[in-house]
Amino acid sequence: MKMTELVTTIEANGKGVRAFGECGRQARDRIAGNPDQAAAYFLLAVATDRFVDTYDDQPLLAPRADDEFLTFKKYVEQFEKARENGSDAEMLKALNEVSKQIAENWLRRTEV
Repeated sequence: MKMTELVTTIEANGKGVRAFGECGRQARDRIAGNPDQAAAYFLLAVATDRFVDTYDDQPLLAPRADDEFLTFKKYVEQFEKARENGSDAEMLKALNEVSKQIAENWLRRTEV
């Protein structure tokens, strides 16, 4: 299964809180079956959980949902590119970069 299926899950389900929640569940379910990509799936689950925690009881405007979706899609694209390159160093670089981006986004949201 490709990580891009997670992007499709969010897109097909309206890019809302429930869509991100379902995507997070799918990412967590894939951890055990994909040990070589477990860290990437874990980070994607963290990103979706952050979205759900932030917007579950808040109004979510379409432009914000689109921005969050594009950010998530970028994470997946970084992992897919690293996986296609087949290099452990590239995957480590992608893991570190996505981790940094998730942390920065989370910090930005908590400052508001």
